[in-house]
Amino acid sequence: MQNMAETRVTSLATDLGFPKTDVTLVVEDQKIHVNKAVLSEHSPVFNAMFNSEFKESTAVEITLEGKRAADVAEFLKCFYPNMKHTVTAENVLHVLPLAHEYQSSLVADCENCMIDMCKQEKGLTVSMLLDYMLAGDKYGLTTFLEAAVKFCAHVDFDLLNGKTFTSSYERMFFHKIEQEDKDISSKFSKLELKTQYAISKKRLQRMERCRRNSDPVEDYTIALS
Repeated sequence: MQNMAETRVTSLATDLGFPKTDVTLVVEDQKIHVNKAVLSEHSPVFNAMFNSEFKESTAVEITLEGKRAADVAEFLKCFYPNMKHTVTAENVLHVLPLAHEYQSSLVADCENCMIDMCKQEKGLTVSMLLDYMLAGDKYGLTTFLEAAVKFCAHVDFDLLNGKTFTSSYERMFFHKIEQEDKDISSKFSKLELKTQYAISKKRLQRMERCRRNSDPVEDYTIALS
């Protein structure tokens, strides 16, 4: 049984596409074979780990606790030679936490990706927008937050905080809408207060400009989730 388990773990590592080199990262019982020099060049944290008196400097296997193997693999593939995956709207929230933890330059790529998504034509949903903003708060992405707040000025504030004011009759038949409202309201409430305030302030400023110029307040059409 033990040999079978070892074979399974090895095959999982091979499937991830990392050649066997001088150190192995163990994540969720999966083994990812990597190169110390590559990791050290990209990350000051890995560099300190491998070139210091830490036990990891001589270890042949390093276990990364509390992480998902798929996230670690995607993070590595975004900078590993001959891979260089692009940070996208789909993987950014998986890559960003690891990029921040390991002081990777990918943090800037993640921030730029999220900034680029703050455009009406990108089809960003309210739910995903709030996920991005929660990450922006957590990791101090001030440039992204400025872009997101500006984007939010064109989004109905009732959508952002989960108050879509769906009629009671509609709610009898559309429970999904009510659940979406609750999910979005929960996310909005978790934003830092200064971020919530910045959104409401920018929104009011835009509405006031429209009023002064006798222009209609035309919001972006944006789905809840």
